[in-house]
Amino acid sequence: MSITKPYTFAVAGALVALLSFGSAHAAPVINAQIVANPTSANVPFTLEDLGTSLSAGLVSNAPLTTSTNVDVSFTGNSGVYSGDVGGVTRSPLRNADGSYSNINYFNARAGGSVIMDFNTTLTAFNLLWGSVDPNPASYNTLTFTFSGGGGSTVITGADVVAGLVGIIPGTTNLAVSISNLTPFDTLTVTATSEAFEFLTGTPVPEPGMLSLLGLGLIGLAAARRKQRKA
Repeated sequence: MSITKPYTFAVAGALVALLSFGSAHAAPVINAQIVANPTSANVPFTLEDLGTSLSAGLVSNAPLTTSTNVDVSFTGNSGVYSGDVGGVTRSPLRNADGSYSNINYFNARAGGSVIMDFNTTLTAFNLLWGSVDPNPASYNTLTFTFSGGGGSTVITGADVVAGLVGIIPGTTNLAVSISNLTPFDTLTVTATSEAFEFLTGTPVPEPGMLSLLGLGLIGLAAARRKQRKA
């Protein structure tokens, strides 16, 4: 027993060390592609399902939990919206002819925010970003935060469109994948003017993190086997 217990703690300690090492990320990696008339079918990742509505406008700004266990809350006039509303919002989901779809989406209104608690730790994030506005840089902002501390990572519209050709501010829709983020479990989406329309991709755990956790669990299982033999 005196041998196996330290071994168990050593394995757990090694797992913590590996996770700590894995959390030391360089700059985020952003991949964005223009999607002219995005539908759920032609976006290169699975989108959260927020339902549909018969009329355009605000659907709800009450807190909700998505089907993938993401807790979402809103401040200001932000909320779940549908369709196009002149001067207020433009749906990121379009029909083949360019008209708006009746699929619901998130909208961070001027001075408000959409706050997402993923209830797990992630290092990558996907979103369909509607009518991107890159200027000023602070117009649209994604702030990734880990509730356990360690600071925040901020991504702006300017960061996302850097190097892209053919952007029409206020109209162009982008499928955006952001990886190599410092581990986070909370995302705050804000806009300094009307508006930040988006729909998130369903959360996907970082493969590297899963591998590290697997190694740790294998080690703990081995320790238990040794303990039973002792």
